[in-house]
Amino acid sequence: MGNQRIGKDAATLTAAKTITLLIGLASSMLLSRFRTLEEYGTYSQILLVIGLANAFFMLGLPNSTNYFLGRSDSREEKRHFLSVYYTLNTCLCIIIGIVLTAAVPLFVAYFDNEYIRDFTYIFAVLPSTKVIISSISNVLVVYGKTKKLTLFNVLNASVVVIAILIVQVFNWSFQVYMLLYLLGESIMMLWAYFIVSKLEKGITPALDYKLIKSIFMFSVPIGLASLVGTLTLECDKLVIGKLFDTETLAIYTNSAKELPFTIIATSLTAVLLPQMARKLKENKVKEAVELWKTTAELSYIVMSFIVTALIVYSPQIITILYSDKYLPGVSVFRIYSAILLLRITYWGMLLNASGKTKFIMYSSIITLFVNVLLDIALFYIFGIIGPAIATFISIITANVAQLMATSKLIKNSFSCIFPWKQMFFHILINLAWGLPVFFIMKVANVGVSNNEIIYCVISGILVMVLYFLVEKKRIHSLWNRLNSGNAKEAGS
Repeated sequence: MGNQRIGKDAATLTAAKTITLLIGLASSMLLSRFRTLEEYGTYSQILLVIGLANAFFMLGLPNSTNYFLGRSDSREEKRHFLSVYYTLNTCLCIIIGIVLTAAVPLFVAYFDNEYIRDFTYIFAVLPSTKVIISSISNVLVVYGKTKKLTLFNVLNASVVVIAILIVQVFNWSFQVYMLLYLLGESIMMLWAYFIVSKLEKGITPALDYKLIKSIFMFSVPIGLASLVGTLTLECDKLVIGKLFDTETLAIYTNSAKELPFTIIATSLTAVLLPQMARKLKENKVKEAVELWKTTAELSYIVMSFIVTALIVYSPQIITILYSDKYLPGVSVFRIYSAILLLRITYWGMLLNASGKTKFIMYSSIITLFVNVLLDIALFYIFGIIGPAIATFISIITANVAQLMATSKLIKNSFSCIFPWKQMFFHILINLAWGLPVFFIMKVANVGVSNNEIIYCVISGILVMVLYFLVEKKRIHSLWNRLNSGNAKEAGS
């Protein structure tokens, strides 16, 4: 019954995450089309600053809820933890708001964008809404309220879309949009507080310094890793924001936006990780490796086609998603599309399942430093695409380092811990269709008019059908091995 509940909850959360990501993508599409490059660029700068500030000041605090609520033996313990946690959380949010509001002149100077001053009030309130809203997810998962979490996340993602449409219908200004957006986020934050108060009646403001110390001892290491990851992802935008104008940052932000196809890999990883941990505990190392290879190859078959299609049809896809004013970012979009190939699995899977998480943290820190150095160096060599190339190289460096550590951990050769031959074969299939279509479109000078986009959609669907007919037998074999638990044969 427990396994069925876990599986049901996992499926519900995955479906909710997919819907949320699609709504988020829709909001980016609408905002990109309806607002000017300067407005969208300013919006991107504000969210970039707030995201980095929350990662820095909160230090993984929201992640502590799973651990402390999960190990609480009584409702009184849970009530006490939630009282202390939300008191601490709220105090930190207020501090972040004060610091960011005072630092607005620094942001104006860094981005060379006076328009940011008009949204000083956003820096005072939005950090709090983001933190409180993100915290509710972990709380509801612990309490098994996945349906309520699904409803909450979908409505929260819809706030931006609703605000955009209202402003567009009434032809209101960007300032009005930001006010409506903040109002919607504030309402969701208050609802999050209300949900928690209903879960455990009797929650009141409280400070328990012993518990607070325990919370920080648990959350700070996770928070540091999260901060490093956030900085690595946002480093190139910081460089572009400093070296270019607001409009260029707007183009780069959308072009560098990873499309939500990684949910395929994250879903497989979520299911696979506990099985890997169990097999390693039982000293079934070979079975664990083969299981990992099976899921990685299955993910790669799907992702490699998606990446090839994104690269081949990038001008048309950018136009569909964000409009033709973002076409100058085609090269950046193609590089970030290629990065999706590096997201086919969690490369520290075996290290994590074995409890060797320190190496993962160290490799993340090294990746950040490599990314920072390459961002600046490659910018002066390649221009605007330099930071995107730097991100690609730094991620590959981290992945290879984790694979080498995995190889050493399980005492197996580097060439045998991953399905390299099979991956090479799948990429050849994609090159076989991708290169001819790419050059045909170049020679025929296929553009982004409505008729040309329809042609690209039709040709893309035909190629997709043919591709999966070619790969059908292998997909079926891998899927059967995965579900039967006999992954050993899949590597053959």
